[in-house]
Amino acid sequence: MKRSPLAIILFVAFVDLIGFGLIIPLQAVYAKRLGATGLTFGLLVGSYAVMQLIFNPLLGRWSDRVGRRRVLLISIAGSVLSHTLLGVADLAQSLPLLFIARILDGITGANVATAQAYIADVTTKEGRAKGMGMFGAAFGLGFVIGPALAASLAFVGRRVSGEQYGTAWPAFGAALIAALALYLVWRYLPESRTASDAPPSPRGWFGFAGVRNVFGNARLRELLTMIFFATFAFVLFEVSLVYLCMSSLGISMEGTGLVFAYFGIMMAVVQGGLVGRLVPRFGEARLISIGPFFTAAGFLLLAAIPLVDGHTLAWTLLIVGCLPTVLGHGLTGPNLNALVSRHASEHRQGATLGVSQGVGSLARALAPPLGGLLFDMGPSRPYVVGAFLLGLAGLFALHIRGAQVRSLQRT
Repeated sequence: MKRSPLAIILFVAFVDLIGFGLIIPLQAVYAKRLGATGLTFGLLVGSYAVMQLIFNPLLGRWSDRVGRRRVLLISIAGSVLSHTLLGVADLAQSLPLLFIARILDGITGANVATAQAYIADVTTKEGRAKGMGMFGAAFGLGFVIGPALAASLAFVGRRVSGEQYGTAWPAFGAALIAALALYLVWRYLPESRTASDAPPSPRGWFGFAGVRNVFGNARLRELLTMIFFATFAFVLFEVSLVYLCMSSLGISMEGTGLVFAYFGIMMAVVQGGLVGRLVPRFGEARLISIGPFFTAAGFLLLAAIPLVDGHTLAWTLLIVGCLPTVLGHGLTGPNLNALVSRHASEHRQGATLGVSQGVGSLARALAPPLGGLLFDMGPSRPYVVGAFLLGLAGLFALHIRGAQVRSLQRT
Protein backbone atom coordinates (compact mmCIF):
# COMPACT_ATOMS: atom_id res chain seq x y z
CA MET A 1 0.00 0.00 0.00
CA LYS A 2 1.40 3.40 -0.99
CA ARG A 3 0.87 5.15 2.28
CA SER A 4 1.78 8.73 1.40
CA PRO A 5 -0.79 9.26 -1.41
CA LEU A 6 -3.38 7.32 0.59
CA ALA A 7 -2.81 9.51 3.63
CA ILE A 8 -3.18 12.66 1.53
CA ILE A 9 -6.43 11.61 -0.17
CA LEU A 10 -7.88 10.51 3.17
CA PHE A 11 -6.99 13.87 4.73
CA VAL A 12 -8.46 15.72 1.76
CA ALA A 13 -11.62 13.61 2.04
CA PHE A 14 -11.74 14.33 5.77
CA VAL A 15 -11.54 18.10 5.21
CA ASP A 16 -14.04 17.99 2.35
CA LEU A 17 -16.46 15.93 4.43
CA ILE A 18 -16.29 18.37 7.33
CA GLY A 19 -17.97 20.79 4.94
CA PHE A 20 -20.42 18.07 3.89
CA GLY A 21 -21.14 17.29 7.54
CA LEU A 22 -21.86 20.97 8.11
CA ILE A 23 -24.51 20.92 5.37
CA ILE A 24 -26.41 17.73 6.33
CA PRO A 25 -28.23 19.10 9.40
CA LEU A 26 -28.42 22.61 7.90
CA GLN A 27 -30.57 21.79 4.89
CA ALA A 28 -33.32 20.36 7.08
CA VAL A 29 -33.21 23.33 9.45
CA TYR A 30 -33.24 25.85 6.58
CA ALA A 31 -36.09 24.01 4.85
CA LYS A 32 -38.16 23.90 8.06
CA ARG A 33 -37.58 27.63 8.68
CA LEU A 34 -38.86 28.32 5.16
CA GLY A 35 -42.06 26.35 5.84
CA ALA A 36 -41.17 23.20 3.90
CA THR A 37 -43.16 20.06 4.68
CA GLY A 38 -41.51 16.66 5.04
CA LEU A 39 -42.37 15.93 1.40
CA THR A 40 -40.83 19.23 0.20
CA PHE A 41 -37.69 18.51 2.17
CA GLY A 42 -37.59 15.03 0.66
CA LEU A 43 -37.76 16.62 -2.80
CA LEU A 44 -34.91 18.96 -1.83
CA VAL A 45 -32.68 16.06 -0.80
CA GLY A 46 -33.85 14.08 -3.82
CA SER A 47 -32.91 16.89 -6.25
CA TYR A 48 -29.33 16.71 -4.96
CA ALA A 49 -29.33 12.94 -5.34
CA VAL A 50 -30.69 13.06 -8.90
CA MET A 51 -27.71 15.19 -9.93
CA GLN A 52 -25.41 12.73 -8.16
CA LEU A 53 -27.08 9.91 -10.07
CA ILE A 54 -26.30 11.59 -13.41
CA PHE A 55 -22.85 12.97 -12.68
CA ASN A 56 -21.21 10.34 -10.45
CA PRO A 57 -20.77 7.84 -13.32
CA LEU A 58 -19.79 10.66 -15.67
CA LEU A 59 -17.13 12.15 -13.39
CA GLY A 60 -15.86 8.69 -12.46
CA ARG A 61 -15.45 7.84 -16.13
CA TRP A 62 -13.74 11.16 -16.81
CA SER A 63 -11.33 10.53 -13.94
CA ASP A 64 -10.23 7.32 -15.71
CA ARG A 65 -9.34 9.39 -18.76
CA VAL A 66 -8.13 12.81 -17.57
CA GLY A 67 -6.93 11.87 -14.08
CA ARG A 68 -8.37 11.85 -10.57
CA ARG A 69 -6.73 15.11 -9.47
CA ARG A 70 -8.29 17.26 -12.20
CA VAL A 71 -11.80 15.95 -11.55
CA LEU A 72 -11.42 16.50 -7.81
CA LEU A 73 -10.32 20.10 -8.37
CA ILE A 74 -13.38 20.85 -10.52
CA SER A 75 -15.87 19.15 -8.22
CA ILE A 76 -14.58 20.70 -4.99
CA ALA A 77 -14.56 24.16 -6.60
CA GLY A 78 -18.26 23.61 -7.33
CA SER A 79 -18.83 22.76 -3.67
CA VAL A 80 -17.32 26.11 -2.65
CA LEU A 81 -19.82 27.92 -4.89
CA SER A 82 -22.84 25.81 -3.87
CA HIS A 83 -22.20 26.20 -0.14
CA THR A 84 -21.93 29.97 -0.62
CA LEU A 85 -25.27 29.97 -2.45
CA LEU A 86 -26.78 27.99 0.43
CA GLY A 87 -25.88 30.77 2.85
CA VAL A 88 -27.27 33.37 0.46
CA ALA A 89 -30.51 31.35 0.19
CA ASP A 90 -30.91 31.48 3.97
CA LEU A 91 -30.23 35.22 4.10
CA ALA A 92 -32.72 35.83 1.26
CA GLN A 93 -35.28 33.42 2.77
CA SER A 94 -35.58 31.81 -0.67
CA LEU A 95 -36.66 28.17 -1.00
CA PRO A 96 -36.02 28.18 -4.82
CA LEU A 97 -32.44 29.38 -4.25
CA LEU A 98 -32.05 26.64 -1.64
CA PHE A 99 -33.00 24.10 -4.33
CA ILE A 100 -30.55 25.69 -6.80
CA ALA A 101 -27.72 25.46 -4.26
CA ARG A 102 -28.34 21.77 -3.58
CA ILE A 103 -28.72 20.95 -7.29
CA LEU A 104 -25.40 22.66 -8.07
CA ASP A 105 -23.70 20.77 -5.25
CA GLY A 106 -25.15 17.53 -6.61
CA ILE A 107 -23.68 18.27 -10.05
CA THR A 108 -20.18 19.30 -8.98
CA GLY A 109 -19.97 17.43 -5.70
CA ALA A 110 -20.19 13.98 -7.25
CA ASN A 111 -16.60 13.23 -6.26
CA VAL A 112 -16.98 10.24 -3.94
CA ALA A 113 -16.45 7.73 -6.77
CA THR A 114 -13.33 9.62 -7.88
CA ALA A 115 -11.90 9.60 -4.36
CA GLN A 116 -12.68 5.88 -4.03
CA ALA A 117 -11.04 5.23 -7.41
CA TYR A 118 -7.95 7.08 -6.17
CA ILE A 119 -7.86 4.78 -3.14
CA ALA A 120 -8.17 1.77 -5.47
CA ASP A 121 -5.21 3.15 -7.47
CA VAL A 122 -2.93 3.34 -4.45
CA THR A 123 -3.93 0.15 -2.59
CA THR A 124 -3.56 -3.54 -3.30
CA LYS A 125 -6.66 -5.70 -3.78
CA GLU A 126 -6.03 -7.31 -0.40
CA GLY A 127 -5.87 -3.93 1.31
CA ARG A 128 -8.80 -2.38 -0.53
CA ALA A 129 -11.49 -3.09 2.08
CA LYS A 130 -9.26 -1.52 4.72
CA GLY A 131 -8.69 1.50 2.47
CA MET A 132 -12.42 1.86 1.85
CA GLY A 133 -13.03 1.47 5.57
CA MET A 134 -10.53 4.26 6.28
CA PHE A 135 -12.36 6.40 3.73
CA GLY A 136 -15.58 5.64 5.59
CA ALA A 137 -13.84 6.64 8.82
CA ALA A 138 -12.84 9.96 7.24
CA PHE A 139 -16.50 10.37 6.29
CA GLY A 140 -17.49 9.58 9.87
CA LEU A 141 -14.99 12.02 11.35
CA GLY A 142 -16.32 14.66 8.98
CA PHE A 143 -19.72 13.96 10.50
CA VAL A 144 -18.23 14.40 13.97
CA ILE A 145 -16.60 17.76 13.35
CA GLY A 146 -18.96 19.10 10.67
CA PRO A 147 -22.26 19.03 12.60
CA ALA A 148 -20.55 20.11 15.83
CA LEU A 149 -18.94 23.00 13.93
CA ALA A 150 -22.33 23.84 12.39
CA ALA A 151 -23.84 24.01 15.88
CA SER A 152 -20.98 26.22 17.12
CA LEU A 153 -21.15 28.58 14.14
CA ALA A 154 -24.94 28.85 14.47
CA PHE A 155 -24.57 29.65 18.18
CA VAL A 156 -21.92 32.33 17.59
CA GLY A 157 -23.65 33.68 14.49
CA ARG A 158 -26.94 34.22 16.27
CA ARG A 159 -25.25 36.16 19.05
CA VAL A 160 -23.09 38.26 16.75
CA SER A 161 -25.49 38.84 13.85
CA GLY A 162 -28.89 38.03 15.33
CA GLU A 163 -31.42 35.36 14.41
CA GLN A 164 -32.03 36.75 10.91
CA TYR A 165 -28.41 36.58 9.75
CA GLY A 166 -26.67 34.27 12.20
CA THR A 167 -28.07 31.01 10.85
CA ALA A 168 -26.21 31.55 7.54
CA TRP A 169 -22.81 31.36 9.27
CA PRO A 170 -22.55 27.54 9.07
CA ALA A 171 -23.16 27.57 5.29
CA PHE A 172 -20.42 30.13 4.71
CA GLY A 173 -18.19 28.14 7.07
CA ALA A 174 -18.79 25.07 4.88
CA ALA A 175 -17.71 27.12 1.84
CA LEU A 176 -14.43 28.02 3.59
CA ILE A 177 -13.84 24.36 4.53
CA ALA A 178 -14.39 23.32 0.90
CA ALA A 179 -11.95 26.03 -0.19
CA LEU A 180 -9.35 24.49 2.13
CA ALA A 181 -9.93 21.05 0.57
CA LEU A 182 -9.53 22.62 -2.87
CA TYR A 183 -6.18 24.10 -1.85
CA LEU A 184 -4.97 20.77 -0.42
CA VAL A 185 -5.76 18.93 -3.65
CA TRP A 186 -4.10 21.63 -5.77
CA ARG A 187 -1.00 21.88 -3.57
CA TYR A 188 -0.35 18.38 -2.23
CA LEU A 189 -2.28 15.61 -4.00
CA PRO A 190 -0.27 13.83 -6.73
CA GLU A 191 -2.01 12.31 -9.72
CA SER A 192 -2.48 8.55 -9.27
CA ARG A 193 -2.77 7.73 -12.99
CA THR A 194 -0.62 8.23 -16.06
CA ALA A 195 -1.65 8.64 -19.70
CA SER A 196 -0.91 4.95 -20.31
CA ASP A 197 -3.48 4.02 -17.65
CA ALA A 198 -6.34 5.59 -19.59
CA PRO A 199 -8.81 3.08 -21.10
CA PRO A 200 -9.52 3.04 -24.83
CA SER A 201 -11.70 5.89 -26.08
CA PRO A 202 -15.31 5.06 -25.20
CA ARG A 203 -18.26 5.30 -27.52
CA GLY A 204 -20.40 8.31 -26.83
CA TRP A 205 -19.91 11.26 -24.55
CA PHE A 206 -21.61 9.74 -21.50
CA GLY A 207 -20.21 6.23 -21.98
CA PHE A 208 -23.50 4.33 -21.71
CA ALA A 209 -21.75 1.30 -23.19
CA GLY A 210 -19.52 1.20 -20.12
CA VAL A 211 -22.57 1.31 -17.86
CA ARG A 212 -24.08 -1.63 -19.76
CA ASN A 213 -20.81 -3.55 -19.38
CA VAL A 214 -20.89 -3.08 -15.62
CA PHE A 215 -24.48 -4.35 -15.37
CA GLY A 216 -23.59 -7.20 -17.72
CA ASN A 217 -21.30 -8.63 -15.05
CA ALA A 218 -23.50 -10.92 -12.91
CA ARG A 219 -21.38 -10.49 -9.77
CA LEU A 220 -21.35 -6.70 -10.07
CA ARG A 221 -25.09 -6.70 -10.77
CA GLU A 222 -25.72 -8.53 -7.49
CA LEU A 223 -23.53 -6.10 -5.56
CA LEU A 224 -25.22 -3.09 -7.17
CA THR A 225 -28.63 -4.48 -6.20
CA MET A 226 -27.43 -4.72 -2.60
CA ILE A 227 -26.08 -1.17 -2.74
CA PHE A 228 -29.42 0.14 -4.00
CA PHE A 229 -31.59 -1.43 -1.30
CA ALA A 230 -29.15 -0.80 1.57
CA THR A 231 -28.75 2.85 0.52
CA PHE A 232 -32.49 3.35 -0.03
CA ALA A 233 -33.28 2.11 3.47
CA PHE A 234 -30.50 4.15 5.09
CA VAL A 235 -31.61 7.35 3.34
CA LEU A 236 -35.07 6.92 4.90
CA PHE A 237 -33.22 7.22 8.21
CA GLU A 238 -31.08 10.18 7.12
CA VAL A 239 -33.90 12.25 5.67
CA SER A 240 -36.15 11.91 8.71
CA LEU A 241 -33.67 11.96 11.62
CA VAL A 242 -33.49 15.75 11.97
CA TYR A 243 -37.27 16.11 11.78
CA LEU A 244 -37.63 13.27 14.31
CA CYS A 245 -35.23 14.95 16.72
CA MET A 246 -36.97 18.33 16.41
CA SER A 247 -40.55 17.01 16.63
CA SER A 248 -40.23 14.18 19.19
CA LEU A 249 -37.33 15.46 21.30
CA GLY A 250 -37.61 19.24 20.81
CA ILE A 251 -33.96 19.54 19.77
CA SER A 252 -32.73 22.92 18.48
CA MET A 253 -30.50 23.60 15.47
CA GLU A 254 -27.44 23.32 17.70
CA GLY A 255 -28.74 20.09 19.18
CA THR A 256 -29.22 18.42 15.80
CA GLY A 257 -25.57 19.14 15.03
CA LEU A 258 -24.51 17.40 18.23
CA VAL A 259 -26.73 14.37 17.43
CA PHE A 260 -25.03 14.03 14.06
CA ALA A 261 -21.65 14.43 15.75
CA TYR A 262 -22.48 11.48 18.02
CA PHE A 263 -23.52 9.53 14.94
CA GLY A 264 -20.24 10.43 13.23
CA ILE A 265 -18.09 9.34 16.17
CA MET A 266 -19.59 5.87 16.03
CA MET A 267 -19.24 5.79 12.25
CA ALA A 268 -15.54 6.62 12.50
CA VAL A 269 -14.94 3.93 15.13
CA VAL A 270 -16.74 1.21 13.15
CA GLN A 271 -15.39 1.99 9.68
CA GLY A 272 -11.94 3.13 10.76
CA GLY A 273 -11.26 0.39 13.28
CA LEU A 274 -13.62 -2.57 13.18
CA VAL A 275 -13.84 -3.08 9.41
CA GLY A 276 -10.08 -3.43 8.96
CA ARG A 277 -9.93 -5.97 11.79
CA LEU A 278 -12.98 -8.03 10.84
CA VAL A 279 -12.43 -8.41 7.09
CA PRO A 280 -9.27 -10.60 7.34
CA ARG A 281 -11.07 -12.90 9.77
CA PHE A 282 -14.55 -13.18 8.26
CA GLY A 283 -14.29 -11.83 4.70
CA GLU A 284 -16.34 -9.11 2.99
CA ALA A 285 -19.18 -11.39 1.83
CA ARG A 286 -19.99 -12.71 5.31
CA LEU A 287 -19.97 -9.23 6.84
CA ILE A 288 -22.27 -7.93 4.10
CA SER A 289 -24.74 -10.73 4.85
CA ILE A 290 -25.11 -9.76 8.53
CA GLY A 291 -24.76 -5.97 8.39
CA PRO A 292 -28.31 -5.18 7.17
CA PHE A 293 -29.86 -7.12 10.06
CA PHE A 294 -27.98 -4.97 12.61
CA THR A 295 -29.17 -1.80 10.90
CA ALA A 296 -32.76 -3.08 10.78
CA ALA A 297 -32.67 -3.72 14.55
CA GLY A 298 -31.50 -0.15 15.12
CA PHE A 299 -34.28 1.21 12.93
CA LEU A 300 -36.92 -0.60 14.99
CA LEU A 301 -35.57 0.98 18.16
CA LEU A 302 -35.68 4.42 16.55
CA ALA A 303 -39.24 3.76 15.33
CA ALA A 304 -40.33 3.48 18.96
CA ILE A 305 -39.21 7.04 19.86
CA PRO A 306 -42.48 8.82 18.86
CA LEU A 307 -44.51 6.11 20.58
CA VAL A 308 -43.09 6.42 24.11
CA ASP A 309 -43.89 8.83 26.91
CA GLY A 310 -41.08 10.66 28.64
CA HIS A 311 -37.99 12.43 27.37
CA THR A 312 -35.58 10.11 29.16
CA LEU A 313 -36.86 6.97 27.46
CA ALA A 314 -36.97 8.70 24.07
CA TRP A 315 -33.35 9.85 24.44
CA THR A 316 -32.33 6.36 25.52
CA LEU A 317 -33.91 4.85 22.41
CA LEU A 318 -32.11 7.41 20.22
CA ILE A 319 -28.70 6.78 21.77
CA VAL A 320 -29.07 2.98 21.88
CA GLY A 321 -30.79 2.71 18.49
CA CYS A 322 -27.96 4.50 16.71
CA LEU A 323 -25.46 1.83 17.83
CA PRO A 324 -26.70 -1.15 15.75
CA THR A 325 -27.68 1.27 12.97
CA VAL A 326 -24.11 2.49 12.58
CA LEU A 327 -22.58 -0.95 13.16
CA GLY A 328 -24.66 -2.53 10.41
CA HIS A 329 -24.10 0.33 7.98
CA GLY A 330 -20.37 0.32 8.69
CA LEU A 331 -20.12 -3.40 7.99
CA THR A 332 -22.13 -3.13 4.77
CA GLY A 333 -20.99 0.00 2.93
CA PRO A 334 -17.16 -0.27 2.83
CA ASN A 335 -17.24 -3.99 2.09
CA LEU A 336 -19.68 -3.54 -0.80
CA ASN A 337 -17.42 -0.83 -2.25
CA ALA A 338 -14.36 -3.03 -1.81
CA LEU A 339 -15.99 -5.96 -3.61
CA VAL A 340 -17.16 -3.70 -6.46
CA SER A 341 -13.61 -2.39 -6.84
CA ARG A 342 -12.12 -5.90 -6.76
CA HIS A 343 -14.44 -7.05 -9.55
CA ALA A 344 -13.68 -4.00 -11.71
CA SER A 345 -10.99 -3.75 -14.37
CA GLU A 346 -7.90 -1.89 -13.17
CA HIS A 347 -8.33 0.52 -16.10
CA ARG A 348 -11.96 1.29 -15.26
CA GLN A 349 -11.99 1.74 -11.50
CA GLY A 350 -13.42 5.25 -11.76
CA ALA A 351 -16.13 4.26 -14.24
CA THR A 352 -17.19 1.17 -12.28
CA LEU A 353 -17.19 2.92 -8.91
CA GLY A 354 -19.00 5.80 -10.61
CA VAL A 355 -21.77 3.43 -11.67
CA SER A 356 -21.83 2.07 -8.12
CA GLN A 357 -22.17 5.58 -6.71
CA GLY A 358 -24.77 6.31 -9.39
CA VAL A 359 -26.86 3.37 -8.18
CA GLY A 360 -26.54 4.71 -4.65
CA SER A 361 -27.53 8.16 -5.93
CA LEU A 362 -30.61 6.65 -7.61
CA ALA A 363 -31.63 5.33 -4.19
CA ARG A 364 -30.86 8.75 -2.69
CA ALA A 365 -33.05 10.38 -5.33
CA LEU A 366 -36.03 8.06 -4.85
CA ALA A 367 -35.94 7.57 -1.08
CA PRO A 368 -36.14 11.17 0.27
CA PRO A 369 -39.60 12.05 -1.12
CA LEU A 370 -40.91 8.71 0.18
CA GLY A 371 -39.19 9.26 3.52
CA GLY A 372 -40.68 12.74 3.84
CA LEU A 373 -44.13 11.50 2.87
CA LEU A 374 -43.91 8.59 5.32
CA PHE A 375 -42.82 10.97 8.08
CA ASP A 376 -45.80 13.23 7.36
CA MET A 377 -48.03 10.15 7.70
CA GLY A 378 -46.36 9.08 10.97
CA PRO A 379 -42.87 9.70 12.44
CA SER A 380 -42.22 5.97 12.95
CA ARG A 381 -43.05 4.88 9.41
CA PRO A 382 -39.73 5.66 7.65
CA TYR A 383 -37.92 3.41 10.13
CA VAL A 384 -40.41 0.55 9.93
CA VAL A 385 -40.27 0.56 6.12
CA GLY A 386 -36.48 0.88 6.21
CA ALA A 387 -36.17 -2.10 8.58
CA PHE A 388 -38.32 -4.19 6.23
CA LEU A 389 -36.15 -3.29 3.21
CA LEU A 390 -32.96 -4.03 5.12
CA GLY A 391 -34.34 -7.42 6.11
CA LEU A 392 -34.91 -8.17 2.42
CA ALA A 393 -31.39 -6.96 1.60
CA GLY A 394 -29.93 -9.23 4.27
CA LEU A 395 -31.85 -12.24 2.95
CA PHE A 396 -30.67 -11.45 -0.58
CA ALA A 397 -27.05 -11.28 0.64
CA LEU A 398 -27.44 -14.65 2.37
CA HIS A 399 -28.88 -16.12 -0.83
CA ILE A 400 -25.96 -14.79 -2.90
CA ARG A 401 -23.42 -16.14 -0.42
CA GLY A 402 -25.15 -19.54 -0.31
CA ALA A 403 -25.20 -19.74 -4.13
CA GLN A 404 -21.47 -19.00 -4.23
CA VAL A 405 -20.72 -21.70 -1.67
CA ARG A 406 -22.75 -24.27 -3.62
CA SER A 407 -20.98 -23.25 -6.83
CA LEU A 408 -17.57 -23.75 -5.21
CA GLN A 409 -18.64 -27.17 -3.86
CA ARG A 410 -19.70 -28.33 -7.34
CA THR A 411 -16.34 -27.30 -8.79
